[in-house]
Amino acid sequence: MREDAMTDEDFLRHLDDYGASPERWPPDLRAAAESALARSPALRIALEDAQSFDGLLASPMLVVEDARVDRLLSAVGTAARGKPQEGVIMVLLGRIPRQRVAGFCVALLALGWLTGGWVAGHLAGPAATPRQGQELALLNDEVVTLFDGESR
Repeated sequence: MREDAMTDEDFLRHLDDYGASPERWPPDLRAAAESALARSPALRIALEDAQSFDGLLASPMLVVEDARVDRLLSAVGTAARGKPQEGVIMVLLGRIPRQRVAGFCVALLALGWLTGGWVAGHLAGPAATPRQGQELALLNDEVVTLFDGESR
């Protein structure tokens, strides 16, 4: 094989880049591509596939009637409604009556509320009340002063 001969990988890359029409290929690559096609049946098959794809791209777009689209969408909707849909709850809990699922959700909500209250300290006990007659005041960010109601 000569050094300037095109490899199969090079031909396939150029075929992807320039397409199946030889007119779109750079002139310096056309001769090497012809010799690669002459020696490889796999490259000829790849070129035929690319030519058929280019033909599909060049063909005029098919017009689809609105009635056909409506029939298709109606058939898909009917098929989807006929098949039961499995939601996450159904997958996790199985086929449980709705009242039992609702009770389970309420129990989880109450458990979350109780746990949140316990973690936040709302259910830990009565809050400590400050002594009457004395209050702390923050005069600025660094000085805390005790006020007991008497002037000084």
